[in-house]
Amino acid sequence: MATTSVDQVTGYGETVAYKAPCRLATTANITLSGLQAIDGTMTAVDDRVLVKNQTTGSQNGIYIAATGPWQRARDMDSNRDLTKGTRVNVTDGTANGGREYYVSSSNPITVGTTNLVFTEALSSNAGASAAAAAASASAAAASASAASTSAANAASSASSASTSASSASTSATNAASSATTASTQATNASNSASAASGSASSASTSATNAGNSATAASGSASAAASSATAASTSATNAATSETNAAVSATAAANSIAALGYTYSTTTADADPGNGTLRLNNATTASATAAYIDNLDASGATVTGILDAIDDSTNTVKGQLTLRSKASASIAYVYNVTGSVVDGTGYRKLTLSYISGSGSLPTTTNGIWLIFDRTGDKGADGAGTGDFSGPASSVTDNIVTFASTTGKAGKDSGVAVSSLAPKASPALTGTPTAPTAAAGTNSTQIATTAYVDTTFAPKASPTFTGTPAAPTASAGTNTTQIATTAFVKAAIDVVLGGVSSAFDTLSEIVASMVRKDADTTLTAGYFGTDVSDGTKSSGTYTPSPAGGNFRSATNNGAHTLAAPSASGSYSLVIDYTNGATAGAITTSGFTKVTGDAFTTTNGNKFRLFVSKGQGGTHLHVQALQ
Repeated sequence: MATTSVDQVTGYGETVAYKAPCRLATTANITLSGLQAIDGTMTAVDDRVLVKNQTTGSQNGIYIAATGPWQRARDMDSNRDLTKGTRVNVTDGTANGGREYYVSSSNPITVGTTNLVFTEALSSNAGASAAAAAASASAAAASASAASTSAANAASSASSASTSASSASTSATNAASSATTASTQATNASNSASAASGSASSASTSATNAGNSATAASGSASAAASSATAASTSATNAATSETNAAVSATAAANSIAALGYTYSTTTADADPGNGTLRLNNATTASATAAYIDNLDASGATVTGILDAIDDSTNTVKGQLTLRSKASASIAYVYNVTGSVVDGTGYRKLTLSYISGSGSLPTTTNGIWLIFDRTGDKGADGAGTGDFSGPASSVTDNIVTFASTTGKAGKDSGVAVSSLAPKASPALTGTPTAPTAAAGTNSTQIATTAYVDTTFAPKASPTFTGTPAAPTASAGTNTTQIATTAFVKAAIDVVLGGVSSAFDTLSEIVASMVRKDADTTLTAGYFGTDVSDGTKSSGTYTPSPAGGNFRSATNNGAHTLAAPSASGSYSLVIDYTNGATAGAITTSGFTKVTGDAFTTTNGNKFRLFVSKGQGGTHLHVQALQ
């Protein structure tokens, strides 16, 4: 144990065993600044506050409340002030008053870095614990009484459901024209009566269990903390039983088929076993099929109910709900979209997920299966807009109107595949288009008339891709579409067969400017730096195309190859190493001189490349 000393400002000792009491303890994450309400009590300046619920656990500890920023208490502001097991009492507060907490974080502990966890110690106030246990016992007894009342209500519901079954049977006898419907109603009512009877039995059992729990809780009042926990658990169980009984009674009263089952997490397409159902996917929201045993959890044969699930003539037969008996918030809802399949001893349903949340319990008889049927599909209507097609047609042919009524269609005999696509259509014949105004610069098609006058397009359809068309004869001046070959031929006439180095106006102008400057150049010349990007693998072959001054980034091992463009020329290349620079291997150079490449991040090199009739020379100069 560390040596104990007394802080000269606060007067509190730095012992690591027990700390001076705190007035309040937090119940949630707080802002460590300003006076504020904590655990139902307003803090005052210089209050000691146990901060134990911060989102950032390293902020937990004992603080001194202030109107501005809070500071850690001097007896818990350094590593020597606490260790695993250090305790502190809380004097005030609605939830934490009278409680004791200890540090449960593992050693070594670094204040401001270690996530401090404060765990409640066993209460030393036996009297309060006994009172709490007695109160819990009283609550459990009240829950037992409520559960008993629920059982009686459920029994009453069962009686009402039985009367409904009798009335439905009588209706079936008296109404021959609706015999099928009445029979279905009688079956549903009978099933509801059975479910209600089972619910009443379950509720009665729950009431007995709750009574036993109340007795146990009362007898254990003198056992302090452990008695209080047992009584609280018993009260919770009684409340759950009451809730389940109420839900069962409501289901019976509304004549909804609610069958008890045990949920299995296995996914095989096989009989899940008596009283059990499973889904075909371990992820409940991804399931597309359910496998349901022919017996429910109470041992009753329910094939009549299961086989009736697909009776609706709608595509969606109804909605199937799987719900936890313990919590209505844990439930999954699916559309039933196919026929019920007999799997020998079990039934298969085709499902389509709608919504759900939580994890279905796998406890015995822990879930409800509830099904709500949709109505039958109605008859197709007849109106003025009905459309009828031919007796036969060819697949993928275009449909056109067969009359002016707007109700009859016919096979046009034109296949969709025979139409030219919008993207890259291949035209035949002599396609024409409107001639655009002179000077137009857009995506309009250029006709030969436009090319013959101002070299620009005219509007018609807007094609995408690379549309093709027959090339017009040289000198054509009509509305025929001008292909790129036609335009190129016209330009070649203008250029008069000059070399490829001067086949654009910009190249010709640039050459003329250079020629003009040959006699007046006095201050050097300027070039544009062309970036060749990042090189991290493969081979980098520089080219003078676009400019002789180039740059690149080395971010991985790669090969620098001699330029392959024809002619004699020089290149200047600035290389910069990136964070993952790799080894550079040279290839194809007649001569390599200068400094060696490195892989250090940020290092720069200037490469001088010259190509002539004698070969290709590379000189490397390290800039740093």
